[in-house]
Amino acid sequence: MKYRPIMLFSAGCLMFLIVFLNGCASQIAVDERGGEWIARPLSELKQEINRPDSYASKVGWKETTYSLANGNYVYVEPIRDACFVNWEINSGGIIVGYQAKGSGCTQDSPYDDRLSKQKSRADD
Repeated sequence: MKYRPIMLFSAGCLMFLIVFLNGCASQIAVDERGGEWIARPLSELKQEINRPDSYASKVGWKETTYSLANGNYVYVEPIRDACFVNWEINSGGIIVGYQAKGSGCTQDSPYDDRLSKQKSRADD
């Protein structure tokens, strides 16, 4: 009987650790995904998105785009519930930047900086 509260406390700590680490892993996955697609054609990304096992296919996502003032446009990809990656595409159909948006993305602000850095590298 004396050990039951200790076991419950240990189990609670373990659950907290698992949830915390899962949040960190999700953020890293978005960052890695963004970095691997910079300077690649949008057509390749669309092939990936249209695979039957992708999140976009599973939820029946319809292609979404919008124009930017600089002549580029944004292609929106859902990557999980309430988390979208906005890919910036240049006139040649090449991905030049990205930004994660949504409450399902653990932290939005670091992506704003990366978007401007990726664009400046692409413009050089």
